[in-house]
Amino acid sequence: MNKRILMLLLIAQLCSVTGGRATSYSVAGYLRQRFHPDVVHETDVEGIESHIVDGKLILRVDDFVALLLKNSTDIRLTQLDIYTARDAVTAAKAPFDPNLLLGFTAVRTEQPQASQIGGAGTLNSLVQNSQAGYSQVLGEGPLLTSSFNAVRSSNNSIFSSFNPSLFDSLNFQLTQPLLAGRGNLQLRAPLLIARTELVIVSAQSEARIADTISAASRQYWDAVGARDFVRVQQQSLDLAQKSYEHDKLALDLGAIAKLDIFQSESQVAQRKLALIQSQYSYKESLDGIRRLIGADLKPPTRYIPIELEDDPALQSPASILQAVEDGVSKALRDRPELNAANTRISIDDLNERVAQNSLLPRLDLSLQGGSSGLGGTQFASSGILGTSAIPLGSLGLGDSLSQIFGFRTPYYGFGLTLGIPFRGSAAKASLADALVNRTRDKYNVRQIQQQVILEVKTATNELELAKEAVNAALVARDLARQNVDAEQQKYEVGTITAFELLDAQTRLTQVESSLVGANIGYQKALISYERATWTLPYTIAALTN
Repeated sequence: MNKRILMLLLIAQLCSVTGGRATSYSVAGYLRQRFHPDVVHETDVEGIESHIVDGKLILRVDDFVALLLKNSTDIRLTQLDIYTARDAVTAAKAPFDPNLLLGFTAVRTEQPQASQIGGAGTLNSLVQNSQAGYSQVLGEGPLLTSSFNAVRSSNNSIFSSFNPSLFDSLNFQLTQPLLAGRGNLQLRAPLLIARTELVIVSAQSEARIADTISAASRQYWDAVGARDFVRVQQQSLDLAQKSYEHDKLALDLGAIAKLDIFQSESQVAQRKLALIQSQYSYKESLDGIRRLIGADLKPPTRYIPIELEDDPALQSPASILQAVEDGVSKALRDRPELNAANTRISIDDLNERVAQNSLLPRLDLSLQGGSSGLGGTQFASSGILGTSAIPLGSLGLGDSLSQIFGFRTPYYGFGLTLGIPFRGSAAKASLADALVNRTRDKYNVRQIQQQVILEVKTATNELELAKEAVNAALVARDLARQNVDAEQQKYEVGTITAFELLDAQTRLTQVESSLVGANIGYQKALISYERATWTLPYTIAALTN
């Protein structure tokens, strides 16, 4: 198989799943992306029509795997795990998202006054408060918060110097953890863990996709074996039919008794039954192939005949075996299951750091500052109840804002906050769990290593055995054929009985079946060996990038 072509095919297929669209940085594009984000759509079955010739679906193993990668429901479901993990990374960025808060309140109150200093018999006031706040974590440590408040109030009190009055204030605060190497680790830890989980899920998905391809490839070769078993049963039936026709001719000529033809006639019936059973078994195997590539989902291809063109006996078993230790070393280096298990240990290390930091004192430096402004209609009051206030002038919203942003009345300061966790029971428990989980994950890595080593050794032994079985079956098949030819000649000259000839034919059928099984067994053992040593010819990583 051309690996480059297959890799491009897989990448193009993955892009079609994501439905990638160019990102628009306009306001309309931003709003559309925010409220209607790209989603993963179910893809249609494709690629099957290009393999249909004269009303038949023609497949070779490379074609089968390519269609499997395009249309396999199991592979598509596995890919969705990667998208879910990617979304978890996006969700973990929430603590670092800027937040803007806007608010407005209006409150009117009427309150009778029991004193002349209330400024009115019944104090009627209206307070309108406008707020704007902004907060964001900057980088890995500082927390910035800012707020703007504008309060407009009016009342009927003669003692009010500004009525209505405008009071605006602008406030800033920056909080920075001072202890070196600490920062806001508690805030950053979920994001770091989510990114690591994405790597782990990608590796695990890669391994599951490889398992799916390996299992499907074995099923494909089982279907090829079922096809070849049909051929073997057909040849056996043809031999029995030839013997029966010979006996029938002899019976018509009076050379044999009528009772002597029942043996060959019975063999024809039995072998016809075996052929029918093999044909139905092959049909079931093709239905399995049809399901794997999605051909059963469309009516035009649901019942289309499938023709498998691979012949496992065309090539003798190749000498692809490398030294067992070399295969083990490559598997331990490249198997994604091990990479995922080793990566998980880094999450335990991060959880340990978070728990340890929670047990340590925390010292934060905060810097604050701001400004305020005053505006409205200014009055000079006589101070006597019942008399009118004298207006002196008016300062508008622009005047109050110029006071704020000109920092005519500023304030500034700093503060230190020291937090000392005297007991820290939850953090101590989290630290203990992190250490236990790290040890557990290290044992899990060891367990996977042992499993990988065993799989490589087992697959190597099975491949060697399958190769020897094919060679032995070839020799046995050739000898069985020669024996049948010899027995046929003896039978024709009358030196042996029909029973002996049919027995030789039966043994030939058994040997032919054994050869078919040996060839299929070698192909399946080769798949297991490539999966164990991670030398699969298919670019699995292209599906998970």
